[in-house]
Amino acid sequence: MPIQFSGLGSGLPIQEWIDATIRNESTRLYRYKEDKNEAQNAKSALSSVESKFSSLRFAIENLTDANLAKTLDLFEKRTVSTSDDTVATATAESGSAMQQIKLEIERLATATTAQSITEVGQLIDGSEKFLDLSSASLKGGEEGEEGTFSIYVDGVKHEFTINETDTLSDIVDNINNEGIAGLQASIENGNFQLKIDNDNIGELTLGSSSDSSNFFNVMNLSTATAANISDAPYDQVYASVDTVSKVDEEGAILNGDANLSGSFTEESYTFKIGDAEFTVEGDLTLQGLISRINNDDDSNVVISYDARENKFNLISTEPGSTAINLEDTSGDFLQQIGLITAGGDSLSSQTLGENARVYVNGSTEALEVNSNTITSDISGIIGVTISLKDITEAGETINLNIEQDTDKLTSAVENFIKSFNSAIDAVDKETSSGNDLYGEYSLVSIRNNLRSMVTDMASGLSDYNSFGMIGISTGDVGTSVEEETNTLEFDKDEFLAALKNNPSEVKALLVGDSDLGITGILQDLESVVEGTLDPVNGYFESREDSLNTTIANLDNILENEEERLEKRRDQLTLKYNQMDQYISELQSQQSALSLL
Repeated sequence: MPIQFSGLGSGLPIQEWIDATIRNESTRLYRYKEDKNEAQNAKSALSSVESKFSSLRFAIENLTDANLAKTLDLFEKRTVSTSDDTVATATAESGSAMQQIKLEIERLATATTAQSITEVGQLIDGSEKFLDLSSASLKGGEEGEEGTFSIYVDGVKHEFTINETDTLSDIVDNINNEGIAGLQASIENGNFQLKIDNDNIGELTLGSSSDSSNFFNVMNLSTATAANISDAPYDQVYASVDTVSKVDEEGAILNGDANLSGSFTEESYTFKIGDAEFTVEGDLTLQGLISRINNDDDSNVVISYDARENKFNLISTEPGSTAINLEDTSGDFLQQIGLITAGGDSLSSQTLGENARVYVNGSTEALEVNSNTITSDISGIIGVTISLKDITEAGETINLNIEQDTDKLTSAVENFIKSFNSAIDAVDKETSSGNDLYGEYSLVSIRNNLRSMVTDMASGLSDYNSFGMIGISTGDVGTSVEEETNTLEFDKDEFLAALKNNPSEVKALLVGDSDLGITGILQDLESVVEGTLDPVNGYFESREDSLNTTIANLDNILENEEERLEKRRDQLTLKYNQMDQYISELQSQQSALSLL
């Protein structure tokens, strides 16, 4: 009977034998991979714990920074409450005295104003088209519109139409040509007038709900009432409430398109308002000049053109009895618009504001201030800035209470406690049996050191020398810190009571007092935490370096082991292939012999 083989040539399971051999020799490879995975997990867990320590350091520094600068000192922050915030409010700098300020406000400071002494725009004379009276500022932005308007004479309606090309003289003629006995229209001194003869007209009514033109509004007649005159045969007149100018804010000033009354024959004009200098030249429009002045903070004014009064109005942006600086530096532009007289008087156009008058803390002598903001250099109350909003009733006062801002401080303490507990919990979790940092005794030692430090007592203090005495404890709120407990808790009421009773000792307990040689508990904690986070020699940096070295070594070992196993596979494959070939040859010889 012939011998049977199952290889490639022989019929033997050669590949299975090779795979089984490699598997048996891969035990070390699997162990090295597990070691690398454990090191990587430990590194990740270490990074997580480190982030908790970083948060703890930030929370501690938020309190201990009080030792670096006054502005960072949460213990010195102040808050101000007012008995009536519609009358006055205040802010207080860090470290300012805690006190109560009584205010009686007799008068607020008001702003200086200025108005053109003369009308600055050309007045209507009848030659202008009605639709051209369309300046953006005209009557609050109202533009002349074509359409109809109505006049009622003794109840009888007379309707007139304004076309696109009609001038004011055309409108006057249309009214006069209507043939209404006792009524005459005219334009005099910039006023549109309707004169009536009472012998012929008993009642005159202007306007109808069906009117489609805004004629009466533009001509300032919508609110006009009859005035007695002596102009036989006319007894009364309805005239424009204000003169009507034909100023065009969008027209250039120097070429006359703006229709100002000045001559403006120079190529340019320069003037100052406040500390700002402006130049009128080229095609600068009135609207453009107004924008430049209002957008320049150094002008210290807000300027506008009042079309009804045909004058410029200025309001100082700063209150108080201080004049607005108005000065022609080249040419006479401000003089031509009526803000400076021909003699150079720039105060005739101004109404000076008033200074505020305030009585502080019962003083019988009023404090006069050219502002509604009273700073400490004015009031003498160091670190306090008072903002006046309104006056008080005669003989009454309001109170400003400057107190310690405990909200920011208690929030910082609460954040410290939260961060401390989070750091301790993270260490306990990661170093417990079965977790990634189990056996990290250095980390456990750091944790125990921190936990022990919050039970310490600060020397040199009498009323409050431990956390437990200011409401920072473990277990039930109010109990002392016990070594075997883990988390800290915060009794805010107890903390605030201690802070009110002896703020200096509470501060010294937490962040120390260099003048008294007292080291605060948070200072000691900060030193330890910063040491662990040191980027060169700290625990986390050193342990991470160690883990990185371990991972790198394992990577080398794994690479070498994988190369060894690959070579081993090649050796086994070659050996078994040779064996398979040999067996195949034997099978051929056996077959030949069996034929003999």
